[in-house]
Amino acid sequence: MAREVDREERILFGGMARLGGVDFFGPTYSSSAELRDGKIHIWIDPSNLWQPKGIIERISKWPIVRSIFLWGRVLLQMLGSVWALVSFVGVMAVLYLFVILMESGTDSIGGPLGAVFAFFAAFPILPILLLFFAFMKFSSIGRYHGAEHKAVAAYEKYDEVTLEGAQRMSRIHPRCGTNILIYIIGAALLDLFIDWAPYAALQFIIISEAWFIFGKTRWSIAIGNFMQKYFTTSEPGRKELEVATESLRELLDAERGERGAAEEPVLVSPRY
Repeated sequence: MAREVDREERILFGGMARLGGVDFFGPTYSSSAELRDGKIHIWIDPSNLWQPKGIIERISKWPIVRSIFLWGRVLLQMLGSVWALVSFVGVMAVLYLFVILMESGTDSIGGPLGAVFAFFAAFPILPILLLFFAFMKFSSIGRYHGAEHKAVAAYEKYDEVTLEGAQRMSRIHPRCGTNILIYIIGAALLDLFIDWAPYAALQFIIISEAWFIFGKTRWSIAIGNFMQKYFTTSEPGRKELEVATESLRELLDAERGERGAAEEPVLVSPRY
C-alpha cells in the first residue's frame, strides 16, 4: 500500500479541464493531455510561471500585493495555454455582445420584456454563469474537471498517481477555482450600485482579497463544494480519469528530474 506523505513533501500542482483533455501546471513544467486516435497524447513543456523567491516571496503575501500576484499568475497561466486564452477572449466577446443586445432590446421593446432585458444588461454575469454551468455540467469538460481533481487528490494523499488511487478520491477539491466564483458573483452584483469607473478594475482586488480572508471559512468552503458538486464537475468515466492520471504522472516524472520537455508528445495506450 502506498505511504501517506506530509504536505511539505509534495509538489503542488494546479490543473485545468478543457474539451477532450486536461492541463496540469507544476513549479517548473506543465503537461497537456488529450485522447486522439485511440492514444493518450501527453505534451510536457517548461512552465512559464515565475516563482517569487526570498524577500519578494514574503512581500507577495501582503494584502493587496498578494491579489496583484494572484491575477498576474492567472494571466501568465492563460498566456501559456492556448485553450485558456481562447476561452477567456471568447467569454469576454460573448459578454460584450450580450450586453449590447440586451441594451438594444431594452430601448426598442420596452414594457415588462424590456425590463427583463434591462436587468440582464445590468447583470450580464448571471445568464453567462448559467450558460457556463450548463456547458461544464453537460459536456466532457465537467468530467475532465472531476478527473483532474481526483488525480491531484490521489497524488496529495499517496505521493503517487494511479488509476485505482484516483478512483477512490472525491471529485471535490479544496483548491478548485470554482471556490472563488461566489466572490466574483458578489462583486458583479455590486456593479449596479457603484457608479464609479475605476471599480471595474478595483473589483478584481476586492474579489481576491475577500477570497483570501474568507476562503477558508466553513460557509465559503461549503458553498464552493456545493457549486463544484452540482455545477462545475461531473463524475468522470474511466476514459477521462485515465487521461488525467497519465498526464499528471508524466508531469510528476518531469518535476522529479526523471524526464524533460520534448517537442513530440508521449503516447500512452489506454487500458479502458
